[in-house]
Amino acid sequence: MYQILQNLNSGKTELVDVPAPGPSLGSLLIQTSHSLVSLGTEKMLVEFGKAGWINKIRQQPERVKDVLAKISTEGLFPTIRAIRGKLSQPIPLGYCQVGRVVDQGGTEFAVGDRVVSNGAHAEVVSVKSYLCAKIPDNVLSADATFTPLAAIALNGIRMLDVKPGSRIVVSGLGLIGQLAVRILKAQGAEVFGIDLNPEKCALAEKYGARYFKAEKNSNPVSTILSWTGGQGVDGVLITASSPSHDIISQAAQSCRHHGKVVLIGVIGLNLKRGDFYRNEVSFQVSNSYGLRQANHPFSAQENFKRVLELMSQGKLVVHDLISIQKSIDEAPEVYSHLTDSKIFGISLVYRPRPENLIRQIQLKPMTNDAGLKVGILGTGNFTQRTLLPELMALDQPPHLEVLVSAQGASTLFSAKKFNAASVATNPDAVFKNGNIKAVFISTRHHLHATQTLTALANSQSVWVEKPLALTELEIDLIEKAVKSSSAILMVGFNRRFAPLALHARKIIAAQAGPKTITININAGSLPPDHWTLNLVEGGGRIVGEACHFIDLLRFLISVPISQVHLVERFTDGQDGGKYKLEFTDGSTGYINYLTNLPKIVPKEVIQVSGAGWNFEINNWQQCRGQGVWGINKGWGLFQKMDKGHSTALATFIAAVESRQPSPIPLNEIIEVSRWAVRMQAMTHS
Repeated sequence: MYQILQNLNSGKTELVDVPAPGPSLGSLLIQTSHSLVSLGTEKMLVEFGKAGWINKIRQQPERVKDVLAKISTEGLFPTIRAIRGKLSQPIPLGYCQVGRVVDQGGTEFAVGDRVVSNGAHAEVVSVKSYLCAKIPDNVLSADATFTPLAAIALNGIRMLDVKPGSRIVVSGLGLIGQLAVRILKAQGAEVFGIDLNPEKCALAEKYGARYFKAEKNSNPVSTILSWTGGQGVDGVLITASSPSHDIISQAAQSCRHHGKVVLIGVIGLNLKRGDFYRNEVSFQVSNSYGLRQANHPFSAQENFKRVLELMSQGKLVVHDLISIQKSIDEAPEVYSHLTDSKIFGISLVYRPRPENLIRQIQLKPMTNDAGLKVGILGTGNFTQRTLLPELMALDQPPHLEVLVSAQGASTLFSAKKFNAASVATNPDAVFKNGNIKAVFISTRHHLHATQTLTALANSQSVWVEKPLALTELEIDLIEKAVKSSSAILMVGFNRRFAPLALHARKIIAAQAGPKTITININAGSLPPDHWTLNLVEGGGRIVGEACHFIDLLRFLISVPISQVHLVERFTDGQDGGKYKLEFTDGSTGYINYLTNLPKIVPKEVIQVSGAGWNFEINNWQQCRGQGVWGINKGWGLFQKMDKGHSTALATFIAAVESRQPSPIPLNEIIEVSRWAVRMQAMTHS
């Protein structure tokens, strides 16, 4: 199928043939008929891509601190590689899509329903059902593509608590601003628009708005106050895109007592207290088209439904906002019109093709070489930035037979970069391929156990990125499957293969008596809706990430864990906490999984001590201590950070090829995985 992708590194916009997504529980599979180009967001992304490095930094100054913190903790060259890797990945464009449902994913929708979604510009999209809405029969598909943009306007308008007769200013009369004017008029409000462009002002006036044509250094406040008889307006909706700080000041100065300012666009936000203080004006930022969840009055879906209802009732007319209508085949050329100030909406039209639902693309003939052939499930950030680069940099890398992910665009990029034979969105492309002898599983955590069991049943050896599973029942099934399979199992516990970890284990093994090891992890915080924090999909951060450090303790102390205690549980919703692990030889381990530290603090610090000696591993770059000869290694920031990925992968590949046991003993994999599940349960008990 065709999809529009944007390269943020080169600025190139391309129409690319990628594998179609497949059915997914809770998501609609939609065959596209129309989509709409967003002149705001998409223009911003295209311009960012075309900008040089200096201008890229100027456009995102808030990221500079993050980059400096990463340099201080991980080093200059790893940071540069990470930034280049991020920018080299093409991203899908678009979030205004209309089409027919071809798979309803177990939702309340039906196959054949005509729906609008926030899907990308692609011939087939997979979208969560709560980001979709059924289109009334009397609403044209081309018109319905405006729904997500109109929902952005509506979400901001709802925050203003508009009533019939309310006086509202719309600052910025681009596409979302025009939609806001029309929705406000449909609700009985009086509207005053502001824009630099006289044609945009004239269009807003056509739909009942008064307007102020802004000039450089002009100030609309006196005109607005005159319009309201000196009272000030009930609210200001800012839809403009401008670096100016004057817009927010003028908005606050235009409001009556207890007036409201809601920001949708992107502007300078140097707020002045006096502008808001005098009339106790409130300020809010609107969350795009609404909450990304089901059954909430301010959800995206409810906003979509309300917009479509207004269209169906004839209260929201949008057809005249279509300035250009082109076939998807002409899409790259269409993006040259983004800078044309006379253009409002660019509508893309799709034709049904039998190729649209093809889920695997062969990029080159399969090799008959004797080398190991592998399949990759999941091509997210970790796979693209770490797993694939390290795997293919080995002295004798395996043959990449198939790369699989739910969305084909990222998979295709990785496949071309690392010379894979084919790409697919169906895991069966790996499991049913008899040439594939080893499978790398790097999908979302709730899929790990099932995919591991499927591979083992096919006698395919498995490298599964942590965690192995989310429940002890799944762990039981995997343990049984491994013992009855000719294949081997390995979890991506790479830290035990790090040079400094191997160095530390030798030192620890040579010392008598119990040891104490404390691992401090600067885990940082995730967005509250991040999938890792979802116990069903991600399992939580302890089972999903802290398992690395359970395994590291098990490796360094080299005896089984006898007991674990929850020392402190954090209540920030980030799964942070402190744990004490007791070992059968009397040693003690502490895992402090910290989620509230600044980014400049090292990510991982391991402190080890015994009778008369101690040492510390700082962020896998440096080992310093006393009381033991030869303990000091590394020299700080410019020492290459090595977390053991390369060695771990090399030993796994060698074990598969030579039919040797797993580099990590099965009993240790099972033990660590069980304790990770139990510790996660402690965090939520």
